[in-house]
Amino acid sequence: MKNIYFIFIIILISLVNIQAVQEPLIYYKFELSYNHGNITINSTEIEFSNKIIENPAGLYFVRVLDYNGKTINITSFGLHNKILYDEVDSETGEIIGGGLLELNQTSFEIFVPYYEDSKEIIIYDKDLAELSKRDISEYSKEKSPEFEEIEEEDEVKKIETYQKENFIEKVSNYWWILLIILIILLIILIYFLNKKDL
Repeated sequence: MKNIYFIFIIILISLVNIQAVQEPLIYYKFELSYNHGNITINSTEIEFSNKIIENPAGLYFVRVLDYNGKTINITSFGLHNKILYDEVDSETGEIIGGGLLELNQTSFEIFVPYYEDSKEIIIYDKDLAELSKRDISEYSKEKSPEFEEIEEEDEVKKIETYQKENFIEKVSNYWWILLIILIILLIILIYFLNKKDL
């Protein structure tokens, strides 16, 4: 009996692991540029991952807002603007010094969890001063009421245009049938007019 429970637990754990593999975590991937204290967002993409992606620790923050302006996530990150360097003697090839070099300009990527109702992100520095902002609603499943109205109007216009074009196309394709019907009606009219005269 214990063996059956053990096998059942192993199967359950396997199913959970398979489910985790089948449903990857979704992130926004932002490519950022750092330039003398300023940060700009160069590009935004959606990234799928089977494991949790963490940003380097730091005192910069990304705030994700929904369509009501409410904060739905805050993610911290650090800058990639410091590199270790070695000073090498050109004659001997030996390391004679080195240190930490701070770059004034650099590019790097950060990852922020994806939300279906997100509209905008704002990036802050350690003093909570706003550095950059970007609309990310194009990746959202939820749309603002104004956007939905515009989208609905566009859809109605598309349907009306299609119906008009379709009607014109049908008429142009079957003009000869209309012409035959018109000729038949004309012949019938002439016939009845002649019969009346008699």
